[in-house]
Amino acid sequence: MIRQEFKNYIGMSENFRYRGEEQTRVETFSDAVFALAITLLIVSAEVPDNFVEMRLFIFDIIPFALCMGFITYVWYEHYLFFVRFGFRSKKIVLLNATLLFFLLLYVYPLKFLAKLLVGIYGNMIIKLFGITGTSFPATSSMIQGQEMSELMIIYGLGAALIFFMLVLMYRYALRNRENLGLSKIEVFEATSSLQSHILMGSVPVLSVLVALIFGHTLAGSIVSGFIYLLYWPLFPIWGRLRSRKMRREFPAIKS
Repeated sequence: MIRQEFKNYIGMSENFRYRGEEQTRVETFSDAVFALAITLLIVSAEVPDNFVEMRLFIFDIIPFALCMGFITYVWYEHYLFFVRFGFRSKKIVLLNATLLFFLLLYVYPLKFLAKLLVGIYGNMIIKLFGITGTSFPATSSMIQGQEMSELMIIYGLGAALIFFMLVLMYRYALRNRENLGLSKIEVFEATSSLQSHILMGSVPVLSVLVALIFGHTLAGSIVSGFIYLLYWPLFPIWGRLRSRKMRREFPAIKS
């Protein structure tokens, strides 16, 4: 009953016949791994022994929120896949296990980068507006300038592997469209999800390529990070193209 209500009221597409109503052990195991990933974000922080350390712990809230937001997004896309198709095949179990493996490996690089960026840009904002009496922890001891490109490579590879595993899972579903009895609109929706995951994974790959090509230069260290700003124009453009195609192919259905 809870699963049915969740499906009905959290913005799920009305164009899909959901085949994964009953939660499988694969999903139960996956949810435990996602919970473990969030737990690792917490246990990596030490318990404060004094008020100074308590203030530093409070500054960790923003990086933690960013990391939890990313993990929640991946969890939701994972949930959406299984509630759509309800797979129990060996191939999906293998792909799913690989996805979870990459996710757990990604937790610490994700939090490290989040803390680094919050520290850098947080202190920049504080200095810009002349705020006194507070500051984010210094980041100079966290990483050297020439190591930034290596960090972007590690971060980009992790993100790309996670989203390309979702791509492979949707590719498997589309290959089995006849066995699943997918309608044309369901194939369109599944293809759209596959395309969105390709976009999500391609930007990190581009960042990694920039970091590899330019190495420890300014482009390798900084430009590779700003590559992620491409998400802002790419997804609105893709969304408009998707909506136009949907209106053209399914005029009776709201996009």
